[in-house]
Amino acid sequence: MNTSGRTAKVLSYPALLLSQNKHRFYFATIPVDNLFPSCFVARRDEDPVAGFQRALNESRADDIAKYLASGAGSIPSNIVLSAQSDAEFRYERKKKSLYFKPTAKAFLVLDGQHRLWGYQKCVERHRVPVAIYDGLSRAEEAKLFIDINTTQRGVPAALLLDIKHLAEIENTKEMTLRELFNRLNEDSSSPLSGKLSASQSVTGKISRVTFNRAVGKLLSNGALRDTEPENRFLLLKNYFNAFDAELKDKGLLTRSAFFEAVCEVFDIAIQRAIALKRNVKQESIQGAIAPIAKLNYLGFGSRALMDKKSIASTMQSTLSATTAISREML
Repeated sequence: MNTSGRTAKVLSYPALLLSQNKHRFYFATIPVDNLFPSCFVARRDEDPVAGFQRALNESRADDIAKYLASGAGSIPSNIVLSAQSDAEFRYERKKKSLYFKPTAKAFLVLDGQHRLWGYQKCVERHRVPVAIYDGLSRAEEAKLFIDINTTQRGVPAALLLDIKHLAEIENTKEMTLRELFNRLNEDSSSPLSGKLSASQSVTGKISRVTFNRAVGKLLSNGALRDTEPENRFLLLKNYFNAFDAELKDKGLLTRSAFFEAVCEVFDIAIQRAIALKRNVKQESIQGAIAPIAKLNYLGFGSRALMDKKSIASTMQSTLSATTAISREML
């Protein structure tokens, strides 16, 4: 219920009080048009002394707005707010309702600024679930912000990719990558068999996130994109088998930086194999990539692997190197 007067306006909404240790906070849902104008964010770039939150990512808020406007999406998680003195916030136990004045800085956003902006940008005017703290000092607000952002852990990206097909929200490219990933992981003749991790990051295995990032680029342009769908698996298997056969250290292929670099030079290596042998069988690809398989990819004077960019650059320059014409060739 909303109540208002000529000189002062007070908004009231049903709410539930919850106590946890020394803290008390209130759960409610508030229409975005009555909530958003009363909220503010303490940003480091605007207030380096008191501000502690990161700047807004506009595109992220836009994505949330589109999701909320889709007609099927919902966001059950609440925005966490801290009532400021300007709000004149109060709670009546008997009525189980909270009251506040909707001033410009009634509530400091402790968590969920992008969701709040998403609600505001959405063409549909939804009610926003909120949890409101009252009577916090600035130090307590900052500590809560730290606690919220260090104890909450997002769902691993690999797991989200792994269950997308169950939710029936895969696009064509994601479906293709999932099928290639699964076949390379399950086929006993694949050098990646049992060495791909679908739902989490595991040492010694290539995660689905790394695989999709590396192989996904190959589906956008070049030889793999132009290959018939049923032949893509065979081409990739030949390519990775060629490296597995030529590499002295077989474990390199399951190092993320090396795997991504190998995919970066895929088209150069494939075209080199075609130029040399007129086919892309494993043996032909081996002949093309043999020079780069023999290189040392450890950092200078180090046992640590070079980064992906350095490995890819080294591979590209080696594969692209021109061969001097000798008299025997003439």
